[in-house]
Amino acid sequence: MPDYRRMYHVLCAGVSALLDDMPSDGAFQSVYQRLELLLHEAEDIYIETADVIDLEQERRR
Repeated sequence: MPDYRRMYHVLCAGVSALLDDMPSDGAFQSVYQRLELLLHEAEDIYIETADVIDLEQERRR
């Protein structure tokens, strides 16, 4: 089975590093903004669907 968490991490870390190195204005402005938007969208999906431990439920065990 594919390791989607690892794939997410590699891709998002790579895009984030690329954005750090890329100028946010000039000729690359539209590319920068699109990559940034996609990165935030991926992060939101990951947060919304990540397995979360219910601490109250864990304490009752």
